[in-house]
Amino acid sequence: MKSSTPRFGNSVSLPHLAAVVAGALLIAFAPILAVLSTRGDDGVGTWDAAFWRVALGTCALSVLFAVQRRSIVPRRGDFAGGHAWLWLPGVAFAGDFWSWHWSFENTSVANASLLCNTATILVALYAWLVWKEKLTGLFVAGALLAVAGMALLVLSSVGREPPADGNPLFGDGLALLTAVFYAVYQLSMKRYRSEHSAPVLLFWASLVASLILLPLALVHEAPFFPGSMRMWLPLLGLGFVSHFCGQGLISWGVVGVPASLGSVLLLVQPVATALLGVPILGQELVPWQVVGAAACVGGLFLAVKGKRRG
Repeated sequence: MKSSTPRFGNSVSLPHLAAVVAGALLIAFAPILAVLSTRGDDGVGTWDAAFWRVALGTCALSVLFAVQRRSIVPRRGDFAGGHAWLWLPGVAFAGDFWSWHWSFENTSVANASLLCNTATILVALYAWLVWKEKLTGLFVAGALLAVAGMALLVLSSVGREPPADGNPLFGDGLALLTAVFYAVYQLSMKRYRSEHSAPVLLFWASLVASLILLPLALVHEAPFFPGSMRMWLPLLGLGFVSHFCGQGLISWGVVGVPASLGSVLLLVQPVATALLGVPILGQELVPWQVVGAAACVGGLFLAVKGKRRG
């Protein structure tokens, strides 16, 4: 079903704007909840948490469609543009959560969130190379500043104790790999958003990601199920609050705001995650990390503002 709301342009819908900000704030809790779900003897494994996130989110979307009495079974007309909309976002989604959740074992949630959000630059570079969108000098300056911030974030990991028995530099590398998967997910969702509604795309992406992550979770040596009812709480928060509500609000909200503004608003997420990680997880921010975070977010902001559509 096509959306009647314009995807691009200079007009801004306030409800859509609020949805993007709210969704970004809800997703900011995802790394926090993922780490909490793996702590203690009754916690689950890293990849298990990733599976439960998308699986519970898929269940929530199924309930929503059932209440709305809405059919999500594809019809012949839904395949006019091919079948990739059914599986491509989901494959990218699975890779995103696989590498991102794994990074939490090795590096701080601040570094993991900031580094993976450099996907904004990858999306813009793809648009420049493939879609022939023009990039301004401001974009180049912002991208260089963001890269410098990334280097400082990685530098801050040298010699630091990992959150668990891991390697902080390896964790930073996983976060950068997440940025690649996240960029593919964003581009595929943008490609198919004009042909299919955001909830339907999110449902199929979550379902495919669940099917891919399930065997990885089962072969992982950590427990698949939480050892207590208390440890279900962070998993439920991951699935329903961060994934269902957060991703759902963003998927719906971005169609009513200009693409550049939406990208800037999503920068709320890594900043909020970095700040939340201090009191909740006890992951203190070191000076180089603060400087790198400021440079990374500032560079991403300038890069988004400097991107001009061709």
